[in-house]
This record gives sequence, C-alpha cells and structure tokens, in this order.
Amino acid sequence: MFRIFPREETFLPQFGRAAQVILDAARVLDAMAAEPGSAVDSAAEIKRLEHQGDQIAHETFDLLNRTWITPIDREDIHTLVKTLDDVLDYIDAAASRIVLYKITTTTPELKKITAVIVQSAIAIQKALALLSDLKHSRQILDACVEINRLENEADTVAQLAIGKLFAEAKDPIEVIKWKEIYDFVEGATDRCEDVANTLEAIVIKST
Repeated sequence: MFRIFPREETFLPQFGRAAQVILDAARVLDAMAAEPGSAVDSAAEIKRLEHQGDQIAHETFDLLNRTWITPIDREDIHTLVKTLDDVLDYIDAAASRIVLYKITTTTPELKKITAVIVQSAIAIQKALALLSDLKHSRQILDACVEINRLENEADTVAQLAIGKLFAEAKDPIEVIKWKEIYDFVEGATDRCEDVANTLEAIVIKST
C-alpha cells in the first residue's frame, strides 16, 4: 500500500535508462566545454545518445499505450518522459552549436554551467531510482529542491556571462554565437527543473 509502483516496477526501468543516457550526455558536454578541440567527436557521441534517448521515449510511450492500468497518472508518465527527452534535446543543441560555430576556446562560465548540468543529471537519476516507494518521498523532494537550486545557479551564471559578452566582445558575430550557446546550456538546466517539477507533482499526488 506504500508503493508508488507495483513490484514488477512497470516504467521504472525505462526511466532509469533515460536518466543514465542524460547523465552520459551531460558528462560528454562537460568534457567538451573543457576541451572544445575535440568537439566534433563529442557532439557525435551526444547525438548518438540523443537518438538512444528518443528510442527509450518511443518504447515508453508504446508501453504506456499498451498498459491498461498505470501505476501513476498516464498524463504524469507522459510528461515525465517528455521532460526527460527535452533535457537531452537541449544538451544536443548546445553541442551542435559548438561544432557549427567552430568554437575552439572555452569560458569559465560555460564550464560552470555544463558542470551544473552534470550535477542536475545526477540528482535526476537519484530521484528516479527512489521513485518506486513512498518511503523515499522526502529524498525525492530533496533531490528536486537541489535541481531547482542548481537551475537558479546556472541562470545567474548565464546572465553574468551574457552581460560580460556584450560588454567585452568586439565582434558582433561572436556575441551572437556565444549568446546562443549560453541560452542552450542554461536551457538544459531549465528542462532539468521541468523534470523536478513533474517528479514533485507525482510524489504529492501519491502521498
């Protein structure tokens, strides 16, 4: 009676796989921010992981369509799958822009935000691993609070980075390139916050 999911753990393996792919992609992006010279190979690996995430999402939606009675609201499952996939999309978009714009140098701000994405991905993985049992509801909510804190941190760093960019950059094309990269990496943390908000809603409904 205290379990969110039944003992066969329907949907939990899919969520776990999605969380691992996000963490893998976040770590590649973080390494890419530190060493943009290997950006082409890193972006290709992230693209592979993004396709893998899409496949997991499709499989989960297919399972949802074939499952008559779901452990939580169907809408919440759908939203959780979509928000997890959105995180990957933004990581992929950031990596693609670094390659597209031929970025060969990095900035402290970019490295700070990509590190935040990794920390957020770890918190998402932790929360999803605990989702099976209501006795873990406090820990899940704590992970969600941490994700929200990290998003605020990334937002602050991104704002400072963009302000610095407009104040110091001489080439307007470089301003456009870097602003878009900052927007996508910060956007990835926004999407992590969407995951946290969905998890909070699931826990609150289930308690």
